[in-house]
Amino acid sequence: MPATDLTFPAADGRVLSGTVFAPPGRPEGALVICSALGVPRPYYRKFAVWLAERGVAVLTFDYRGVGGSVAGPLRKDRSTLLDWGRLDVSAAIGFALDTWPDHAVWGLGHSFGGQSFGISPRGRDLAGAIVVAAGSGDLTLYPPALRRRYQLQMAAVPLVTAITGYVPGRLGIGADLPAGVVGQWAAWCRTPGYARGALGIEGTHYHHLDAPMAFYDFPDDTYAPAGPSAELRSWYTAARVTHRTVTPGELGMDTIGHFGFFRPGPTEAVWAEIRDRVAGAA
Repeated sequence: MPATDLTFPAADGRVLSGTVFAPPGRPEGALVICSALGVPRPYYRKFAVWLAERGVAVLTFDYRGVGGSVAGPLRKDRSTLLDWGRLDVSAAIGFALDTWPDHAVWGLGHSFGGQSFGISPRGRDLAGAIVVAAGSGDLTLYPPALRRRYQLQMAAVPLVTAITGYVPGRLGIGADLPAGVVGQWAAWCRTPGYARGALGIEGTHYHHLDAPMAFYDFPDDTYAPAGPSAELRSWYTAARVTHRTVTPGELGMDTIGHFGFFRPGPTEAVWAEIRDRVAGAA
């Protein structure tokens, strides 16, 4: 199963790193994976390989300032979360559409990736979207104990960035990240309505997407619990939405949480549902 590392330009010309996973024969569909905050693209490799072996071409990529798309010292990187959505996700969708012009191109968004389809003006060009473990970041929607935990985490960001110039992953956000990305994320989380509240409804594209969208969430996910997940789904008002809560017990697992879905094993039963959607068999 060929996997090819490559680069492509973001909408403003910044170089992004990606990997294309090509099926052994003619693709039955194509998928661009938009990552979670602070998660470099190798995290999705086993999932991408599994899909490619079953006929779906896949593009993974790193947002600017993450993994292979780091360009110089992070303390000098002025990237924001809005850049990720408007510039990087848009470019990845465009690259996938150009690479597989004769196939339906779907998006899969994990966490922030699921939010990004309504931030990018190219989200409406997808044939459909899968949203996994994603919700609004509006902290007022979180249970009190989780809200306090994330408020404390965000309160440390200005102090840390004043010292280091970036946000170290050891604060619990995954990879090291540019200060502007985490600062804007924290600001949106404190804004009623999260990204839509900060940017304005007409400053986003959630209400313009009219393709099929399948949402998957997990009851033990502390980053995207039920309330925030339902809020995000409600923003995609024109989409043909389906929603499924997958419990660990259903798959014979002890836990799934925010990150367990992309680990091979029992989750492959749900991976097959996604494969069939993208390939047009569902």
